[in-house]
Amino acid sequence: MNDKMNKLSQLSGYLRGLVLLATAVVIGYLGYQLGFNGELRLGSSALSEALWQDDRASHSVLLMMVLPQFVTMLLGVYWLQKLLAYYQQGLFFATEPMRCYLWLIWLKVADFFLDIGRNIAVGNYHSQFFETTEIELTIDFGNLTTLLLMLVIVYLLKAAKEIEAENKEFI
Repeated sequence: MNDKMNKLSQLSGYLRGLVLLATAVVIGYLGYQLGFNGELRLGSSALSEALWQDDRASHSVLLMMVLPQFVTMLLGVYWLQKLLAYYQQGLFFATEPMRCYLWLIWLKVADFFLDIGRNIAVGNYHSQFFETTEIELTIDFGNLTTLLLMLVIVYLLKAAKEIEAENKEFI
């Protein structure tokens, strides 16, 4: 492997550690907020905050509403770790990292729809306890552009893999 590939492999190793550290910090923060402050801080909205503060609403139900997105986040960390592990080994254009990357894209799509579903579920639950409920379905432009960018990158990676295969055949 040449020097640039070695640096990319090394950087992938550092990024793996950084992702694990960030995940630990997020989970620690969520656990602290829930355990010590009694607050739900994952995917909070005004409606979910109002429900969390209301004694009539079940905290278990609210936790179950955010659980799918929490699981999606953990799956994303898993597949990102796996992808960076392949990159750390110098496997940039192999089929295994491509599969990991596709999983990350599908998880991003799932998270997009889970967020909409959670907002609707929280709104419906909110309407059981309060007279007025306004459900806001916001579409984050940043999430859409990130998803589109990921699709472009997967296309570029596939094209680079094909070019690499052609170059090996030529030699």
